Amino acid sequence: MRLPRSSMLALLAIAGPIGRAAAQDPAQVEAMAPLLQAEDRRDFDPVVLSRGLTDPDPAVRTIAVLSTGRIGDHRGTALLVPLLVDQDPDVVANTFFALGLIRDSAATDPILARLRASDSLSAPAVGEAATALTRIGGSGAARFVGQVLSGATDITAARQAQFIPNALIDSWHLGALTPSQAILHYASDTSTDLRWRAIYTLGRMHVAAGGRAVLSAARDQSPVIRETAVKWLTRQMADSAGLPSTALVAALVHELDDDQPGIRVNAVMSLATFADSATSSKIVPLLVDQDLNVRVAAASALGSVRGSVAAHALDQLMEHHDVWAVRRAGIAALAHADTMLFARRVGAWLSGPDWRDRVAGIQAWATVPGGNSGVFRAALADPDTRVQAAALGAWRSIRGDTTVATLARPLLMATDAGVRTAAIDALRPFVRNTDLDLLLASWHKSQGDGDTDARLAIVGTLHALARRDSTLLTRMDDPAGRDFLQRPADPVVRSDAARSWPELAQRWGDKWPVDTRRSLDDYRAIVRTYLLAADDPHVTIDVEGRGTIDVELLAREAPLTVANFLQLVDRHYFDGNRWHRVVPDFVVQDGDRTGTGNGGPGWSIRDEIDRERYAGAMLGMALSGPDTGGSQWFINLSAQPHLDGIYTIFGKVSGTLIALTHIVQGDVIRSIHR
Repeated sequence: MRLPRSSMLALLAIAGPIGRAAAQDPAQVEAMAPLLQAEDRRDFDPVVLSRGLTDPDPAVRTIAVLSTGRIGDHRGTALLVPLLVDQDPDVVANTFFALGLIRDSAATDPILARLRASDSLSAPAVGEAATALTRIGGSGAARFVGQVLSGATDITAARQAQFIPNALIDSWHLGALTPSQAILHYASDTSTDLRWRAIYTLGRMHVAAGGRAVLSAARDQSPVIRETAVKWLTRQMADSAGLPSTALVAALVHELDDDQPGIRVNAVMSLATFADSATSSKIVPLLVDQDLNVRVAAASALGSVRGSVAAHALDQLMEHHDVWAVRRAGIAALAHADTMLFARRVGAWLSGPDWRDRVAGIQAWATVPGGNSGVFRAALADPDTRVQAAALGAWRSIRGDTTVATLARPLLMATDAGVRTAAIDALRPFVRNTDLDLLLASWHKSQGDGDTDARLAIVGTLHALARRDSTLLTRMDDPAGRDFLQRPADPVVRSDAARSWPELAQRWGDKWPVDTRRSLDDYRAIVRTYLLAADDPHVTIDVEGRGTIDVELLAREAPLTVANFLQLVDRHYFDGNRWHRVVPDFVVQDGDRTGTGNGGPGWSIRDEIDRERYAGAMLGMALSGPDTGGSQWFINLSAQPHLDGIYTIFGKVSGTLIALTHIVQGDVIRSIHR
């Protein structure tokens, strides 16, 4: 997922009271607020956490458990393990979950011991224990998971049945240790739910026996299982599992006629991976499918299968289709299918009045071998900075063309942050020592306007230079470089350096705790408004031409994220936006007022990973790395287990899905309101 980087950590206004007020205990407020503060700051404070974990109120203990897990410090394992025998079943379930977030192998034996104990344990707790073991990983955890799935286990039959569903859907986290043979047994289980879980994980594993099971599941009576199966029947599956391509292609062609749009979408997208022009005649009819997103998927697929039939159909699509999302997919596909036809059609896009057309044309040119530097150069003079940034990004695709670096250097001080970031990224392959002063000046400018993306790009470009010049950081000890060597306030930038450039991160010091600029009173207000509210807040998303989507916000699971979202709703931040990213049968995404997928509100918020899963249609926070959420969010269109535990879930669609499933890229959000 391309997910947005937001620009700075800032104080969020606390949204007003929601719904009717709950009867609130002041002691709960006073106990929960410091826990929320420690979690938000990513500050492992053993005194605050221990006090919360031993509080007599199970609601407080639950918050303390989640805060400890979300902070993610391995020192939290010793604090959490005693809670595995808590008297409150919800506390126990959340403790397993939190240990899975920390991913400390020291927790494996205590988890196994608790599962083997003869006392009571709730079904949700057993399920969370299975998930925790798969996320922690290691041979001990993998061996136990395999034993339970194969029935060779020393836990009770009831507990085994409670363990199996999560073990099936999460075992892929174990990587090479995944017990594929044990999972294979469930691919033909009488339970539709267990079959689906097994097929999902076997599809991810790409092993021979699993591949055959997935191929067989493409004819399953359950639409959900067929939809999952055809998604995995790709060329990669054929190659890694040793399956005949002809069998997979035949199965996919058969599913192009399925009555479920999601199955048709996945079948045509998987078919595209085989790049077989003989299948184009089977795909072309889907260009007039009753479902618009099936048309989008079909147009994209024709660009991969190529051939004269595909090229002709895409060329005609440019004349006869009036839905922007379909035409955009078509022009991008035509660039792959037939460069000459594309070159004749793309001129109208590059000269169109809509900046989105011009960007689409530039991005399509970027996929043509050798690109078109003349088009990119002309686009740098475009009056819309989004088009300029797209041109710089596209020009980077032309390997070895140093002209882009020459044009990018003056733009390192551009007023527009998007152009500045694109220029820094374009310079990276060609950066030289003489660029140092300009990059440092750009750093200073980006610090001033709070632009995280530009600072991340500068760190990456300077790191590229440092790999060729080991004295770079030492040379920056002079006055010109001291601004860069000072610890930046933005935790996103510090975290990125910790992952990619340890020498710089050492100069900057610890990435945690974060200065949230919130007082303890602010956290008390969040507790009262969200954690202790009688009801969860609801919002309605009104989409032009599609209808409305009703969403229940999960304020108890993700209070800071919900507060952030409602602050933006009350500012009408989302009103008039277009859905800038729609991937058929995957996600719809919004929250970027620039419409490019790179915009944010001017701050970032931390993740609040919770026990909710992307099974139904859930509202998730878009990211470009840990703790980089801001204003961009998405709703998944089908079950997406690989997103669980990575992207904060802070809402769920509570009404009909009709409007949601009909959205295509470019559709307008009239409003989001409470």
